[in-house]
Formats: sequence, structure tokens, C-alpha cells
Amino acid sequence: MNHEQRELFRLALLGVLRLNPTRFGLSLCGAAHWMGLFGFPSPDSHEMAQALDYLERKGLIEQVLKTLSPENRAWRITIDGLAYLDQRN
Repeated sequence: MNHEQRELFRLALLGVLRLNPTRFGLSLCGAAHWMGLFGFPSPDSHEMAQALDYLERKGLIEQVLKTLSPENRAWRITIDGLAYLDQRN
């Protein structure tokens, strides 16, 4: 994936998380399922994990803390992530 594709991939991931405004967030698998809406029909799980970690470090998404099964990580978009997407429109 080149730099431009990586940026589009990250934007798509933010868009997916924006579509799920619940407090429960989406898992890696759940987010990957919806990436097709943004032109990435079968994203690689390693690339997904890298993009999620990157967006989390930037403060655009946050991990949802789970009590029962913390190994099943999930993320949701932050207010900063929503503001970033709104600035781009």
C-alpha cells in the first residue's frame, strides 16, 4: 500500500467507526466487514490492526475497555476523530 492508499484506508476506517456511534465500538473483524462501503472490500487484518493503532495514537479513535473479554479489542471514534472528518467535508 502506498502513502496515498494508506491515507484513504485510514479515512475509510474513521468513516466506518463514525457509522457506529455506540459506546461498544467495533472489533477489528467488525470494522473490516464494513470497509467495503469505502472501497476496501477485503482488508488485510495486519493492515487493519496497524491503522487502528495509528489512529488511536493520534487520538482520533479510542479503545473500548471490556471487562469480560479484553482480548477481543474494540474501538470507537473520538470527538477529535469526528471533528477531523467534519473538517475534510
